[in-house]
This record gives sequence, C-alpha cells and structure tokens, in this order.
Amino acid sequence: MRELEGPPVVWAGREDGPALVVVDPVGRDLPPTWSQLAEHFQVAWCRPPASERSLEDIEDVLETLSDRRVPANLVASGEACPAAIAIANQFADIVTSVLLVDPVGDDPGPLADTDVEVVVVAHGNAPLDDPEVVKAVVAALAGLEHPQRT
Repeated sequence: MRELEGPPVVWAGREDGPALVVVDPVGRDLPPTWSQLAEHFQVAWCRPPASERSLEDIEDVLETLSDRRVPANLVASGEACPAAIAIANQFADIVTSVLLVDPVGDDPGPLADTDVEVVVVAHGNAPLDDPEVVKAVVAALAGLEHPQRT
C-alpha cells in the first residue's frame, strides 16, 4: 500500500452513541458526503494507506469501542472488504453488520457462528464518497433488523 500523509484514523460526528467504522482502501479524508451519517454516529474513518500498521489501527478503533461498549457497524470498500470481514469476526460482540461497497471476490455471506450481518450495498467501482454509496449505506443501516441509530 502506498503511504499517505495524515492520521491513520479520522474521527468525526458524535462523541457517544453507535459507531460507523469505515475502512477506505484509497485513504482519502472523511468526505463531506458522509456529514449526514456523522450527525447520527461516531465515525472512525480508517485510512490504511496512511499507516504501516493499518490492520492494527482498525483493531485499535474496535478495541476502544469495545472497551466503551459501543455498538459498531463496519463499512468497507474494494480490496478492504475481506480484512473488514475478518476483523468483524474478531469483534462480533460489538460489530452488528459489515456493509460492503464494491467487494472483491464472491459474496461473503453471513459470518459463521455470529450475529454479524454482511450486506453488499453497492457494486460497480463506486467510491465511498459517491452520494449514491452514502444513500445505499443509509438505506442498509435503516433496514437492519437491529439498527444502531439513535
């Protein structure tokens, strides 16, 4: 992965309540199109190319949320989807869903032996900052059996 300047994780939105942990393989900053989600969630925008310890950074975010007993939904795009699913499996006690944008490979299906839902919300090389992707994430969150919105 190429390295970018800036922090490996950018936090936005609420300081309490449910969280969205977004794994952006491109490493862009939190896009303005996500501001509506930041009104309802703590958003941890993970930028793997900005760190040599990208997986550990995501795990650190989820450990912090776990320590605070904050429910989380993971959102991942492209090549980050398999890692997000694996990490969600490790943190199934707080992760309620993994929302995939243009996942690489076959449909992952549900996570074995967990209540974590895996939902593909967009296909077609759509970037995470695309307004249609944001709409798809909002719709998926609203449609979850136990949505984490407050």
